[in-house]
Amino acid sequence: MSLDYRNIGVLFSLNTLNIILNVAVSTLTVYIFGTSAQVEAFFAASLLGTAVSRFVNTGQLIEIVVSRYHRVKQEAGKNAAMSIIATLCNYMTGIALLLTLVFVASGTGIINLLVPGFTEETKWGIWQIYCITGFLMPIQIATNLFQGLLNAENIYGKVEFTNTISLITNILILVVWGTSENVTSLILGLFISVLAQFFTTIYYLRQIGYQHSWLLRNPYFPLRDLVRTLSATSTYMVSVQLYIFLFNAALSLLPPGSFAIYRYAEIIYGKVASVFMLPISTVFFNEINRLLNQNNGQSIKAFVSKNLNFSFFIGFMILLPFWAGGKYLLWTLWGGAKFNSHDVTAVYELLCIFFLSMIWSGPYMIYRKLAVSVVRPEILYYYWSVIHVISALIGYATIRTLGFNGVMLQVFVHNFLMSLVPILTVWYWKRVYLGLYELREIAKITLALLVGTGVVWSLNNYWGEVFDYDKIKSFFVGFLLITVASFVYIGSNLLLKVHDIKLISSKISNRIK
Repeated sequence: MSLDYRNIGVLFSLNTLNIILNVAVSTLTVYIFGTSAQVEAFFAASLLGTAVSRFVNTGQLIEIVVSRYHRVKQEAGKNAAMSIIATLCNYMTGIALLLTLVFVASGTGIINLLVPGFTEETKWGIWQIYCITGFLMPIQIATNLFQGLLNAENIYGKVEFTNTISLITNILILVVWGTSENVTSLILGLFISVLAQFFTTIYYLRQIGYQHSWLLRNPYFPLRDLVRTLSATSTYMVSVQLYIFLFNAALSLLPPGSFAIYRYAEIIYGKVASVFMLPISTVFFNEINRLLNQNNGQSIKAFVSKNLNFSFFIGFMILLPFWAGGKYLLWTLWGGAKFNSHDVTAVYELLCIFFLSMIWSGPYMIYRKLAVSVVRPEILYYYWSVIHVISALIGYATIRTLGFNGVMLQVFVHNFLMSLVPILTVWYWKRVYLGLYELREIAKITLALLVGTGVVWSLNNYWGEVFDYDKIKSFFVGFLLITVASFVYIGSNLLLKVHDIKLISSKISNRIK
């Protein structure tokens, strides 16, 4: 079975544009705010918002509910299936609103646990920002649930297009109103982004005939099933919050600016991963549920293997070019008085580790979608809960001992531990579906990586230290190295006849003809 290149390509294209716009937003943020206490306060307030989202566990609930959605749609019809999303939305937005009110009422109490190393003035600033932005979370949670419904209906690209519009708006707001004295422009950009995504998602829901129901009882999603699901995801939620709070507490105790540097790198990595990995896992999830209904174990194994091979290729396609010229481009875009050479180097090294860890995050996302489809999802969340607790303790000790090097080590270790859970779960419970890498294909891709690494390494002798160049020269050197690395890597894969790359190449050639 071939991968769904068309839908994957649509998501790649829109998400690639979005990552360019996200880099533009990050660049403007760096130039305006640098690593100041104000921007660190905004990032910390955003983390509190994420904490509410994680308490509600929208992403995990969507994974569980989509399988039920497809089953109910087949048995009782489309409207009955949609009512499941409506009921879940009613509960989750209500819980999110209550949690937001609790966080606001707690003052700086929770903030003291999240970032104990910050000054009292910065903590007070975090609380003030959260009092404004925190109430966006219930809207964001409803949006996420509805976007999961659109994906379940095989409607791809609409959500990404909405993100494009909101990012362009963010850029305009930063250009017109951005000042280093306050973060009003960042708050305004966040408001517009969340509301734009919500209303655009509602528009697309109306196109597919969605009608919201305010009922809290649903025969297709009994309360006992909801409670059982929430009990597993709640345990998972507690462990995630423990990890987040311990990790960020250790991060806040590092030298000033470390917190902002990590957030800048994390934002870029998150957007890159969404460009290249999320489309594969999103399309994979719908296809794997369709194959499961056909009860064809061999087709499922073959499909899993193809996705694993493709994710392996994609991971190195990101890592190699960035390793080759990313530092030059970061210096071009971000280097300056508010973001010095040390800051640029720290972000570059951290992003290299993030991208290297994609060799784990690719299989993690694929096996995660497979595991929640073929195994009781609650089992996975209990296992992940244990992993988060273990990882939290390791991370706190590592960062306190090794400083910022401990942050980089923890990024890699955490991704590795998380990926083990779905792989081992499928291996133990549903081995008949356990698709593996095709060793011949992996050997070809690895050889292409080594060839690309050798070429880039030989070129390094011709360039000086990145910080010796002005911005224009640095840009051209970085662009040249990234281009060479990309062409050598892709060309080597084509010469070695890597299956998916060869197939994509032939499809593009046929389109051109």
